[in-house]
Amino acid sequence: MFSFSPIGYMRCSRGYHQEQPMQGVLSESEGHIELVKGFNYEQGLKDLEGFDRVWLLYVFHHNSSWKPLTNPPYSDGRGRKGVFATRSPYRPNSIGLSCVELRRISGNRVYVAGSDLLNNTPVLDIKPYICEYDSFPGSRRGWLENIVKEKYAIDFSAAAASQLDFLSSHGVDLAGVIDTQLGHNPFDATRNKFVKTDNGGILRFRSWRIHFRCDERQIFVDRIVSGYEGFDRLLGDDSGSDQAVHREFCRLFPEAG
Repeated sequence: MFSFSPIGYMRCSRGYHQEQPMQGVLSESEGHIELVKGFNYEQGLKDLEGFDRVWLLYVFHHNSSWKPLTNPPYSDGRGRKGVFATRSPYRPNSIGLSCVELRRISGNRVYVAGSDLLNNTPVLDIKPYICEYDSFPGSRRGWLENIVKEKYAIDFSAAAASQLDFLSSHGVDLAGVIDTQLGHNPFDATRNKFVKTDNGGILRFRSWRIHFRCDERQIFVDRIVSGYEGFDRLLGDDSGSDQAVHREFCRLFPEAG
C-alpha cells in the first residue's frame, strides 16, 4: 500500500463541478495553492517562478466511486468509453492531473490561472511544465479524432448581467456554470443538461434557475431566478448564508423570486 499526504490545498471561488469546464485550458478560474506549513514545502518552490506553466497532481476529493465505462463530455456517438481512455474524474484511484498557468509565488502560496480544480482540492505534487518533454502536438487522439466540439457564443440581457454581477459579488459564480454547461455541446443527446421550455430552456444549479434561449450557435441568457418561493426552509444543500443571498437577491430583483 502507498500513503500520500497533501502538500497543500487549492483555494478558489468554485466549489462545484458544474462551475468548472472539463479541462483547465477552457477555464477562466484563478486561485492559489496554499502549501501546508511546517514541512518546508515553500523552500521547494525555489526557481519555480521562472516557468510559465506547472503540472498539478491532486485528489478528486468529492468522488468515492468509479465505473470501468464512462460517458465523456464529448461523444463520438459510439457508446461509452473505457475510463482509462478518458479524463473522467471517477477513477479507481481518484488522482487528477492538470496543467495550469503559473502567475506568481508569494510565501507558501502558488497563484495559478486556467485551473479546473475545485476549492479545497488536496494537492499532492507540483511539477514544472517543460515544452520539449511534455508537448507532442502531432500525436494521434484515438476516439477523439471523430468528434465535433460545438462551441456556442453566450450573450446576456441587461437584467441577467446585473444579476450575475450581484451574485458574483456574493460568491456565487453562475457565469462559470453557464459557460461550462451551455457553452460547449449544450444539446448533447447523451446527457440532460437542462429542462426544455417552449422558447428555450432552464438550467438548474443548486437553488438557482437560469432561463435562456438559443438561436443557431448563440445562447442568450434572459434572466436568473431564485428557486425559493418562501424562506421558511432551506432548499437542497443550501446553508443559512446561501439562503440570505437568495433573500437579498429577491429583494433587489423582485421579478426573480
